[in-house]
Amino acid sequence: MILNKISGQKKFPFLISGSDTSVGKTVFSGLLGKYLMGIGLRTYLTKPFCSGASLDIDFLKSASSDGAQAEFNYWYCDEPVSPAAWELATGCKIDFGDIVDRLKRVIARQDCDILLVEGAGGLLAPISGQDSVASLGQQIEARLFIVAPNRVGVINHVLLTVEAALRRGLKVSSVVLMEQEEKDASTVNNAELVRMHMPNTPDFKGVFEFPWLGKDADNPELIPLNVKKAESVLEKVFNEVIKPYFNNDSNN
Repeated sequence: MILNKISGQKKFPFLISGSDTSVGKTVFSGLLGKYLMGIGLRTYLTKPFCSGASLDIDFLKSASSDGAQAEFNYWYCDEPVSPAAWELATGCKIDFGDIVDRLKRVIARQDCDILLVEGAGGLLAPISGQDSVASLGQQIEARLFIVAPNRVGVINHVLLTVEAALRRGLKVSSVVLMEQEEKDASTVNNAELVRMHMPNTPDFKGVFEFPWLGKDADNPELIPLNVKKAESVLEKVFNEVIKPYFNNDSNN
């Protein structure tokens, strides 16, 4: 059983960041979380910072159907702005340290095998006057998923994000390219070109191409169906990215 292998070992949170905003992070996070729960992993999902609408939070809540998790979000604003922009506009301050501590408490829970943390926008999106999404990853020692749309221009966006992550000491585990409704001429080669141009790092586990699930992929009612549609990719992500960390935690 997976749980027997993981019990008592060091747990690694994963930060799911994007090459930009609105690239499919929430759909990937929710479906991956649902898949992991289905194979027996006690999985916690969280989007610490969210603005513009609560749809992303609702999606993650629907994916976490076992009812064990009480909190999914620690800062929210109705306006579609970054947390740092909210600070400037309101004169209020975000307690970044408190949010980091809350995430660490989740990681330490006995009933948590894995924590998936969805970022806000891209990796360098500002969270406060001093902190970014990358800072969050650093503080909780997260492994990084980079989610990006599989379309022309994505190679540059992904490699810039990778470079920024590595400069900050983050461990990039994988890149997930989200298939688009309308493919362009670059789509067929983007994954291979990302692989070819990735820096040589032992932490990197691969590039995965996530299928197009329709315009309503973010519909919470379709989560079980969409997990089945994407099951082959989700299984590969688990086997090649997540499972090795638990089986070889002393080497990572």
